Amino acid sequence: MRVLKYLLLSTSLMLTMNAVTQAEVIDMSKFTCKQLLSGTQDAVEAAIWTSGYYHGLHKSTKLDLVALKQNGDAVIAACKDNPNKTVMQTVTTLSRGAKK
Repeated sequence: MRVLKYLLLSTSLMLTMNAVTQAEVIDMSKFTCKQLLSGTQDAVEAAIWTSGYYHGLHKSTKLDLVALKQNGDAVIAACKDNPNKTVMQTVTTLSRGAKK
């Protein structure tokens, strides 16, 4: 009986580990506005990653929640206008416009 318990435990652990190792990898340079606007969990995580990526490029360690909301709203609005553009293209375009 004890052997059966260990067998079941090891089988369930192996199945769990297999599910974890098959995690989805997303190429953010190809992540489109349409995907961002889908509202899935991937979209939320992609938005968080994108924010961190651009803050890292600018060596910014500060989190301005008001600016985060405003920037997020601007990206969403621009994505609605061009859902086939990538999110990174959209952010780059918006960043260039803000610098002028």
